[in-house]
Amino acid sequence: MAFDLQEQEQIESLKAFWQLWGKWIAGGVLALALAYVGYVAWGMHRAQQVSAAAQIYSAIEQSAQGQDLNGVRAGVTQIEFQYAATPYAPRAAFLAAKIGFDKNDLVYASEQLNWVIAHAKESSLVTLAQLRLASVQLDEKQYNAALASLDKTHDAAFDALYFDARGDVLTLKGDKDGARDAYQSALAKLANDAPDRQYVQTKLDALGG
Repeated sequence: MAFDLQEQEQIESLKAFWQLWGKWIAGGVLALALAYVGYVAWGMHRAQQVSAAAQIYSAIEQSAQGQDLNGVRAGVTQIEFQYAATPYAPRAAFLAAKIGFDKNDLVYASEQLNWVIAHAKESSLVTLAQLRLASVQLDEKQYNAALASLDKTHDAAFDALYFDARGDVLTLKGDKDGARDAYQSALAKLANDAPDRQYVQTKLDALGG
């Protein structure tokens, strides 16, 4: 097939363009294709990880319902070691902390709550873990440690609970003025119809003037 002069010039221009840029364009296309394949593979791997973690978490829940701390420990050890990046791992640790607390194993409860604080990606879980850790530390009479836990950054929605817990710690520590301030701050954060408001007010009144 014959080409006119203009078409021939266009063909020569395209040839020159591909000679100069062809390998880079082809390399770019290949890189994009590999990136896409990698993305799909990672998505499948992630889904498999979450599915496996969900099965372990279900077994942990069953052990927890039976107050089987050893069963909980075994499941949590596995999920934390193999599937720490899944959302089930911090929830399993949180559940393990509750069972540990119920069984009066406060050391284990503290360990699991600290694991949640260190690994959870959801700020609400971290916030709750810090609050529960302060409660465990309060039971152990580790007042300064409990206050340190309550001093950590947390979701503002939990301010009232944090101030209330601070008031409890300071009351047992013997700091009535500090406790009074904490309870007043908690009341300031609670709505007038909040169910916990009267409970906090009762603790504040118990401190006297």
